[in-house]
Amino acid sequence: MQKLKFIWPDKSTITKGAFRAVKILRAKGFATYVAGGAVRDALLARPIIEIDIATEALPAQVKKLFKKSIPTGEKHGTITVRSGNSHYEITTFRKESIYENVRRPKNVKFISDPETDAKRRDFTINAMFFDPETREIVDYADGIEDLRRRRIRLVGDPDDRITEDALRMLRAVRLSTILNFEIEKETRRAIARHAKLIRKISAERVKQELDKMIMAERASAGIGLLDTVGLLQQILPELKSCQNVTQPKNLHREGDVYTHSILALEQVNEEFDLPTRYAVLFHDLGKVKTRELRKNKITFYNHQNVGAELVLRICRRLKFSRADEDKISWLVRSHLVPNDFRAMRLGTRRKWGLSPHFADLLRVYWADASATLNPAGRGDSNPVGYRVGQKILTEIKNTPQLAKPILSGTDVMRVMKIKPGPLVGKILKTIEEKKLENKLKTKKDALGYLKLNKNKLLKQK
Repeated sequence: MQKLKFIWPDKSTITKGAFRAVKILRAKGFATYVAGGAVRDALLARPIIEIDIATEALPAQVKKLFKKSIPTGEKHGTITVRSGNSHYEITTFRKESIYENVRRPKNVKFISDPETDAKRRDFTINAMFFDPETREIVDYADGIEDLRRRRIRLVGDPDDRITEDALRMLRAVRLSTILNFEIEKETRRAIARHAKLIRKISAERVKQELDKMIMAERASAGIGLLDTVGLLQQILPELKSCQNVTQPKNLHREGDVYTHSILALEQVNEEFDLPTRYAVLFHDLGKVKTRELRKNKITFYNHQNVGAELVLRICRRLKFSRADEDKISWLVRSHLVPNDFRAMRLGTRRKWGLSPHFADLLRVYWADASATLNPAGRGDSNPVGYRVGQKILTEIKNTPQLAKPILSGTDVMRVMKIKPGPLVGKILKTIEEKKLENKLKTKKDALGYLKLNKNKLLKQK
């Protein structure tokens, strides 16, 4: 065991609430510490987002001491306590039995020994405790040394830790990505040996880890690490299959489809939300199935539509929300559209500009163009389609009436003397197209158009 004097850097309400909870438990004679990731982040001077507490108090005793408590995991020793706007998971020191389904222990035994509790945890840098009274880090697993050496290492035997809970493999990659740490050699080898076990983990848990990785500053490095340790093939085989799918060298000096996709992901910044980042990573998945050699020329005709279908499969397999599934597939299907902006009619351009995800489409297009390296090794960071798209965005912003219907369905039915039905929608669509082309500017113009073209409009199928 190692102890280290340490001044906790965070003075926020979340820290004050956690320290108050520790004090309450200690006042009743229970050994209690701040535990896990919060200790790690405090030592690294990272923002403290949540704080967990470890104690020898039994769940029933925790509930008795804190009125605002929720038995979120009482069977396994965890009670969630609310203090103000913050929530704290208070977990009894425990020893675990064999794990079931490579995810959870069959049962746990509550103990009073913090060292045994520390040594059943996942990574050494997550197994440290902090004592607010003595202001000491209590380290039973050499986590302080691993922090110093900037490495991710499983506690104890790495094979045991992974076969207990296979999600730890993905968590190792995620922590490495976020913290910019190396995965220790034996831990890395164990992950490679057991990579297939990740298939036994629920899609929801896998996606949670992937989401955090994709939102990290070094997301592209995280995907590369997934591949290196053998997890990419298990989680995203569609992306893995992009490797060695060659592209025209005069257009893609960066290399194969996989390399291009990773390079595109490197372009993202804080303006890219989660589904848009996934769209950037997945935008060329369809090239695997559509690659052809025609007259000695490599082509990928219709890859955007094939890719959108692949994206739907991935999203459904990993349990994405319907909203994110729709957005990502739309962005992938539409990612080439900005190439055609200059040749489009005004109304068609404006119609695209009014799409709810248009700004994100431009982001995907920009990342794609920036990652498409010419023979000199340079990407286009200001492509024409992006510039035209920005002008469309500005016009839509400065002309809010473009987004407002010029007529209602009631107007159409009254003038055309028709009942509700599909025809009303078709006529409204025609009117909106005329409006976007600047052929109809006011409601009066639109009503006049209906009267003059009544017979023609009524014949629409």
